[in-house]
Amino acid sequence: MSKKIEIGLIVVFVCFIVAVSGCNSFDPVKVVINYTGSWNGTITDESGTRTIEGAGDKTIDLGSISGSVKVKVDKKDNNSDLLTASILRGDKTVSSMNTTSDYVITTIYLTR
Repeated sequence: MSKKIEIGLIVVFVCFIVAVSGCNSFDPVKVVINYTGSWNGTITDESGTRTIEGAGDKTIDLGSISGSVKVKVDKKDNNSDLLTASILRGDKTVSSMNTTSDYVITTIYLTR
């Protein structure tokens, strides 16, 4: 095999490894709220702050983002059930906080 072909194959192989190793960094970011009652709160990310609300469990897709994500969720009732807020990249939980008190805040810095 000539040196040019060997170098070409090495360059292609290195580019393939770089592309594959970076794939999961572009996985979508999701916020998951788990609670039995009604809740509301905010999500702050690179696009700004948005209001969220719901009752029961909910998943919110933020898309492929980087930077920091802050989630604050407040109970709308006086229930002492567990409230959990999680931030996922793809299917992997990167941050999760829970409480039986009135509210939960979780923050994570995401990189691409």
